[in-house]
Amino acid sequence: MLSEAVIAHRVRVMRLYRHSLKQMASWAVQRSLFYVEAEKIRSQFEANKNVPTLGEAERLVEAGEKQLQDTAHPDPYIVPYFVGGSSYHRNPPFPKEISTHHNFGREGY
Repeated sequence: MLSEAVIAHRVRVMRLYRHSLKQMASWAVQRSLFYVEAEKIRSQFEANKNVPTLGEAERLVEAGEKQLQDTAHPDPYIVPYFVGGSSYHRNPPFPKEISTHHNFGREGY
């Protein structure tokens, strides 16, 4: 069975990988460029997959997290309907008192 430290390290590596890809999506807007850069990121992770000690692996993750912070996009892409996106709360919701259902008691509609 895996120790808690190894499991925590794996989660940390997965998060670093996911955040690296999300950040790359802000820099490489065209999908063709994104796929090339994503392949480079994947190859970096694969190259360090079989590091012999947990201490060395921790140092690699810390270096990756620092690199991620250093190369952060100044205006990251945000999905339009997420908080901070261009379409988030663009139209205010209808008040609860107003019914948008026009079935005035007729069956079958």
